[in-house]
Amino acid sequence: MSTTHQEFLTKFEDERKPFVEAILNAITEEFPTLTETIKWNAPTFCYDGKDRMTLMLHKKDRVGLILHTGARPKEDKKAAHLYIDDTELLDWNSNIRATITFFDLTDFISKKNLFKKAVKRWIDETKDL
Repeated sequence: MSTTHQEFLTKFEDERKPFVEAILNAITEEFPTLTETIKWNAPTFCYDGKDRMTLMLHKKDRVGLILHTGARPKEDKKAAHLYIDDTELLDWNSNIRATITFFDLTDFISKKNLFKKAVKRWIDETKDL
């Protein structure tokens, strides 16, 4: 069952709501063709039916975005990263998984253009995986 982030936000009672909304809107502005669902109690964006980005909300002092490739291929924490990140926003967790973290709305707004560039690059680099 597909759920949009607008539906998620109507039920999201958290002081970070404007911050979360800004991040979700930036993703859909940059890549309006992504489909959405809710996984792990947070919005997940999919490309061609494959999970690619999931909002990370479990730490109350920040909002993160997990960039991943779904269940396949298998990740390798010692292998080279999928590509060189020229936005310097990605914190690589393995060769095919990274996170982008912001601590407040002001931080996000100051880096919004870089964030949108990072999201687009992630989709471009992982669309054939």
